[in-house]
Amino acid sequence: KRPPNNNHTITQSTTMRILFSSLLIASLTRAARAASVSLDEYRDHYDPAPAAAVEFEDATGVGGGSGEEERNLSGSKGDKGGKGGKAHKASKHVGLEDGFVDLSEDFERDETALAQPLIGRLPVRDNSFLRAALVLENGKIVGKYVRADVNVDDPRAVHSTTKGLISLAIGKLIAEGDLRLDMPLGDIFSDEHWIGDNTDFRKRVTIRELLTMTSGLRGDLSTPPGDSLPEALYSPIVHEDSAKKEYSYLMDNNILSYVIYAITCSKDLWHCKRPIQYFAGSILPSLGVTGIGSCPAGSWNVAHENWSDYGNTDACSDGEFAWFTNEEGFEGATSGMTMTVNVMAKLGQLYLQGGKSAPGPGGEQVVPESWIDQTWTPHVKPPTIVGDNAGGFFWYQLDKDTWFSYGLGGQIIAVNRRLNRVVAMQSDLVGEEEPSQPSIAVIRDIMELTFQLSPYSFDN
Repeated sequence: KRPPNNNHTITQSTTMRILFSSLLIASLTRAARAASVSLDEYRDHYDPAPAAAVEFEDATGVGGGSGEEERNLSGSKGDKGGKGGKAHKASKHVGLEDGFVDLSEDFERDETALAQPLIGRLPVRDNSFLRAALVLENGKIVGKYVRADVNVDDPRAVHSTTKGLISLAIGKLIAEGDLRLDMPLGDIFSDEHWIGDNTDFRKRVTIRELLTMTSGLRGDLSTPPGDSLPEALYSPIVHEDSAKKEYSYLMDNNILSYVIYAITCSKDLWHCKRPIQYFAGSILPSLGVTGIGSCPAGSWNVAHENWSDYGNTDACSDGEFAWFTNEEGFEGATSGMTMTVNVMAKLGQLYLQGGKSAPGPGGEQVVPESWIDQTWTPHVKPPTIVGDNAGGFFWYQLDKDTWFSYGLGGQIIAVNRRLNRVVAMQSDLVGEEEPSQPSIAVIRDIMELTFQLSPYSFDN
């Protein structure tokens, strides 16, 4: 393995290739970088997403929004989005901040609940693909499973769960006033970066459409994610039905990585941050995640060449969190994060806590609560990806109380707000087999268990 490199530096030649950043945001206006953004401004007024969300109300039992008045996404008046943010109100079934924990600390263990082995409580079926699972309730570890051949402290590639987590950075940038959901890519990237055909269509694609996979851009394993900005903008397929703006799965693409870089550069070149730099500086420290590994340029491509070992992180230096990169040194936007199951659980608990790192006035509002609400609002109904589930911002709805972020082979973060429960799970991917339905079945099984005597269990 390469030696640790927590500075996440890249070569001088790579730096020169990406200094386009000062030009990328020339068309961003001061109005687009307002100091605060309301919840309603998350919604594009000419975009059908709100209506689509209402359409799913009958099917899922969950409406398109809370119906609450507009909330300032940067926190309360005078709050810059840091400490002292609002308490989480997303869970309608628990008191304010009940079950909240300080995510910078290790999780406490509920030894009574842990006395019963988790795997022994699950229905009898072939769960041999399951590598590790961690179950939290009220912020405490109530269930744990680690297969005998697995080191739980080793990071594992979480594949498309990356999609669900990179949206944290997008939400934070929107809250900071530097980005908008209805902002088209043509307003972020200047003309010299657009190549090939259908550029007018591609330029009109918005951030919202990328997050809900309704951009009309399509891609599968044969579609390169892009080893440069022009490649990332050009590689997705524009299909004859793309203008319909229906759900179309974009498996791997790096556009949002370049969006993060361009928007952070909008202040000045000294603020430019690649995705891992943004996460390491603005999100992970509040979770107590400081062991950041480094992956060499092109590691994303290498990781995807060998299906039988897909998920191996040996190319990266040691760390509980790392991120595969393209040839230019930019992290993959839709896959490529690697992390321990403990870090997965911490990120899930952050979502459960409405984006707040700890209870009380000392807790930092890492991302706005309203962004979590929007992430867990049904925007579209995917046809087959992980069953018949409504989709939010790269998260999927399992039932009216449970949302999950899903990665290839069963890498899952699931959150149930009614139970105050988080499940983090890592699974094997053998060859090209994809045990999506068995892994989701395990999530359902775990959500149906009772761990603590609390008013949040299904039994009540």
